[in-house]
Amino acid sequence: MGTKTESDRSGTFGLDFRTEDKLYRVALGMSAFIFFVFIVFPIYWVFQSSLKTRNAIQTGGITWFPSSEGFTLSNYEVLFNSDVGLYLLNSVIVTLGTVLSVIVISLVAGYGLARIQFNHKANFARFLLFGYMFSPIVLGLPLYLIWQDLGLLNTRIGLIIALTAISMPFSVWLMWKYIQTIPRAMEESAWVAGASRWRTFRDVVVPQTQPAMIAAALFAFALAWSDFTFARILLPQNSATTFAPGILRLINQSYSFAWSDMMAASMLMTIPPLLFAYFLQSYLLKGFQIRSL
Repeated sequence: MGTKTESDRSGTFGLDFRTEDKLYRVALGMSAFIFFVFIVFPIYWVFQSSLKTRNAIQTGGITWFPSSEGFTLSNYEVLFNSDVGLYLLNSVIVTLGTVLSVIVISLVAGYGLARIQFNHKANFARFLLFGYMFSPIVLGLPLYLIWQDLGLLNTRIGLIIALTAISMPFSVWLMWKYIQTIPRAMEESAWVAGASRWRTFRDVVVPQTQPAMIAAALFAFALAWSDFTFARILLPQNSATTFAPGILRLINQSYSFAWSDMMAASMLMTIPPLLFAYFLQSYLLKGFQIRSL
């Protein structure tokens, strides 16, 4: 009893399976704890603060739940503020425009990289990734001058173009690698049957790239919805700005916009990406893992 056999010591890290299983459980528990502390707890804190009165937030100290005296739903009335509503509408338009643009362009570009041979294709694909080497603040200042000359400053379409350009490198690479896993014989069969390249792309390739499209859409959605830097630089006027810089503008300009109001508005800003990621997580995993990116 208690003697370890040779097979017991053949774990991944050279330890016996029981020890590795314990280490795995400890690592899993630590990961869950870190996820809770840094991801879940801040969201919960924003939510419970949005249900407190201004006085309860300022004088109540740290509490896990709103007291009966300090509980209120009136903070959510800020969502009917005309400025907040305008910021949210701008965010929705910019985000949807960015997601649609990213999906269409990355599909066409990814298909071209996967199926069409041309000189320096690999170098071109690597060059796309250089877009990630620059900070948004570095790109935002030159874009301000260019957009001003082109008349795109203070327009939603200008911000959509900028955010689409930032999302493109990852999305094109994702689509490129994904389309490479689709058997070329399926397209060739369609061509033999008389279908054009465009119809083959539309009816054969596009339906099979659904997981990759959703993964690219989720990435573009998260980037566009939470963008602050580009929106702050390219939308200097209040009428066109999106939610994140708009809330900062309200805080800087108004003494009546309290923390409780900002917590309620932040909850509304947080819910859409969480729901988007939750309901599409199965497609996201397929897009990132099954097709071997």
